[in-house]
Amino acid sequence: MEQNSIECTKVPNQFRRRLFRGLPAGIGVLMAVQAKTALGTVVCQSPSAKMSGNTSPRPPGTTTCSGGLSPGFWKVPQHFSSWGPAGAVYPTFFNVVVECLSGISNLALDNIKTPGTLVSAVLPGASVPSNTGIWAVLAFPGSFTGGQLMRHLIAAWLNAGYFPTQYPITRQQVLDMWNATKSGGTYCPSAGCATPWSATDVINYISGMYDINASGSDPSLCKK
Repeated sequence: MEQNSIECTKVPNQFRRRLFRGLPAGIGVLMAVQAKTALGTVVCQSPSAKMSGNTSPRPPGTTTCSGGLSPGFWKVPQHFSSWGPAGAVYPTFFNVVVECLSGISNLALDNIKTPGTLVSAVLPGASVPSNTGIWAVLAFPGSFTGGQLMRHLIAAWLNAGYFPTQYPITRQQVLDMWNATKSGGTYCPSAGCATPWSATDVINYISGMYDINASGSDPSLCKK
């Protein structure tokens, strides 16, 4: 049975240093401010702990946790070096993709050359073309039915791979959430939970733990 709680407040400093290294000065400062605020308040709880309202002290021996990184983090090509450690293959493009001030007016799905890890490998039965990669959903959720649910579950799947001992959601639980809610149903991590989660509840749970980019920050991407 799933443990009732995984509670803590920080991610390892080594990861934060890796995250901010190499960013343009303005972006680095902005992300550092956001991360400092979020990292000081995040509470990592497993699905069953969140549902039960468990607020018990952290389990013995638990010193760090991670609420994970947002879809906005995972979609940025500058962060593709994190995909391998997360157990995923990033896409390639016909044109260079960069961060831009606003909009994605000149960037479209047909700029994807190779899709990388497929949605079907992460969320079986998703309403997407057979050769659709997870990056396509991270970057263009509005192009797919149930795109926002898929987007956050894909981020959770990547987080579970990148923080294997520190992220409170397992890949099996990501799959369970998807299967339970993709067609309008509800998710319950164990038998007899009082208030099962809808797809919106699942999104709110996952996004509520993001260490950074949790307040709507979602970098715009354009073709260079």
